[in-house]
Amino acid sequence: MDIQKELDKLEDSYKMEEWEDKKEEIIAALFELHMKAATEEEVLNRFTVLSAERFGGIYIPYLFWVKLSDFLEYELDRSYLYNLLTAFSNSDFGEDEQRLLKPLVIVYFSREKEFEINKFFTLAMDDVHPNVKEYFQKLYKFRERNARSTKMYCDKFELLRELQPDFSLMNTPLSELKEKVG
Repeated sequence: MDIQKELDKLEDSYKMEEWEDKKEEIIAALFELHMKAATEEEVLNRFTVLSAERFGGIYIPYLFWVKLSDFLEYELDRSYLYNLLTAFSNSDFGEDEQRLLKPLVIVYFSREKEFEINKFFTLAMDDVHPNVKEYFQKLYKFRERNARSTKMYCDKFELLRELQPDFSLMNTPLSELKEKVG
């Protein structure tokens, strides 16, 4: 499968003005491509890189979910997470995407080495819009100041990380989630 051609074809089927109105439809189409790409690691990684900057970044939370799960398992390859956060910083930075990404970034910040977080803030946040910088700083401070909530996000993600990205489950209270999934 030629990921570039598939993404170009998908992007050509929607006018830029329609992206916001057709967000759910586009995410469903990207999810379908994502599942096709997931059969081979190399294709999946290529999909991750090429799709992050498409459609104003609306699929970044879904990509981040998968790569965060990988990171928590292996703690080796953080480059995809870094690149996805950078792409998100340069995207349309929509409110829906911010809301979806919030718990994932908090989990990432709680599990990442301080050196790597500092590197992210130094390198990726240097030339971004002040609102973007403020968003990530709030999440970083949230992680520091709200240990119980951060632990709750980590526990939720630990229960869900093996599943396909499901943000409605991520919003489920932890006790309910343990009954459903655990």
